[in-house]
Amino acid sequence: MHPTRAARPLAAFLGAAGIDAVLDSSLAGLEISAIESDSRSVTPGSLFVAMPGLRVDGHRFIADAVARGAVAVVAERPPDTPVLASIPVITVANARLALSNLAAAFNDHPSRALCVVGITGTDGKTTSATLLWHAWRGAGIAAASITTVDRRTGDGLTDNPSRQTTPDAPELQAELARIRDAGCTHVALETSSHALEMHRADGVEFRAAVFTRITTEHLELHGSLDRYLAAKARLLERVSARPDGIAVLDAGDPFGFPRLAAIPVATRLTYTDLPDIAADLRAEDISAGPSAVRFIAHTPWGTAEVRLRLAGRFNVRNALAALAAACATGAELGSAVRGLEAAEAVTGRMERVDLGQPFEVVVDYAHTSDALETVLRELRQTTSGRLWAVFGSAGERDLAKRPAMGSVAARLADVSVITDEDPRGEDRDLILEQIATGAVAAGGVRGGNVFVIPDREEAIGFAVANAAPGDTILCAGKGHEKTLETATGEIRWDERAVAAEAIRRRFS
Repeated sequence: MHPTRAARPLAAFLGAAGIDAVLDSSLAGLEISAIESDSRSVTPGSLFVAMPGLRVDGHRFIADAVARGAVAVVAERPPDTPVLASIPVITVANARLALSNLAAAFNDHPSRALCVVGITGTDGKTTSATLLWHAWRGAGIAAASITTVDRRTGDGLTDNPSRQTTPDAPELQAELARIRDAGCTHVALETSSHALEMHRADGVEFRAAVFTRITTEHLELHGSLDRYLAAKARLLERVSARPDGIAVLDAGDPFGFPRLAAIPVATRLTYTDLPDIAADLRAEDISAGPSAVRFIAHTPWGTAEVRLRLAGRFNVRNALAALAAACATGAELGSAVRGLEAAEAVTGRMERVDLGQPFEVVVDYAHTSDALETVLRELRQTTSGRLWAVFGSAGERDLAKRPAMGSVAARLADVSVITDEDPRGEDRDLILEQIATGAVAAGGVRGGNVFVIPDREEAIGFAVANAAPGDTILCAGKGHEKTLETATGEIRWDERAVAAEAIRRRFS
């Protein structure tokens, strides 16, 4: 059930959401106490929004919602079965869009009182959003963030209660209202392509759009890379409509940058860590170690040395993106840099598991072929022995990335251990074989340097049991996530804890 605010008259509420509806005069006093799109969460006084889903059509549950106490319904078509004559059914062209606007209106349009910066892209969104929060906090700005991993309001920190990057519209708008009511003025909102495609964030008034690099992901939803980018571009199109809109773009992104840069916007800032590309923010003299990154940032606001307590050279780009957004929305450069330098590793992002063992174990969320390649190349530079990759690919998701991930691992790791990563309703063995096919095609040898071990705990244990001094084991794909999704339901999961227990077993 989503958090509720004070009940409000239906007619005025619909008007505030931009929905033109003629209601019978007998309904003038009808009040709405909550908005729900899941009939199971409906309580007396709720407005139920029936949406066509990817798997289930919400129109089938209108009668159930009414039986649970819904006093009004918004839908794209009349209900399949009659409902009480006293229940108004308001038809709209797009129920998902209506839900976003209704949720915003129900919470008194919280984003209008906030400087909302949306962060999107394929990889690096969570880290960039978290670094932006740190930069704002370093500058004394009352800031919040909503990410895949956690939610921060001022100094408060809570885990993200779901696996959704961007919450559904009622929860998102309620969270923004809490942020506003807590006295924050700025919020970094990690904005996924799913959220943009499904209109979850349409009720948010964004001040700025930050883009990390665009690579292949979520083609099971979007169908093609072009459509994936088009979904991401919706964020920038929203910002471009503002006279004070800000875009922060990765000038080194070969696919996304040319198309995104063609969208007009009041202020455009570019960033890069590449020496041969012109950009507004540039990194020079980059030094990356196993637990820290240093570089000189040249920016429109001056030059500063930045010392990040994060592993991975790729975090230079994330830091530049955050720095650009922070300074463009009111932060002073020096204070923003100090905020960045105070940031600690994001949970499940290049996170080391160190129990004193003579080899490295790293947990990372890398779950695309590009992300896996980036992390493996990074770890290769600090690995004197063999580099291990323990990874899988999710079920009911993009099929094309499965052999691609196997190929990347076979080319860049010395040993590949292919294992479960949320098989969901698919045949786990089929998924693993699709990954292994890519690994073998790239030169891997089954039973030699490519192993298929379906059980993820067993796979991690195998790598830990066979690692030698100087080796590095990368456990990729799960990162911060607390469950494994299988055909029979969710299994509680903690990648770091599983790796730590495997280390203890070996050295006990």
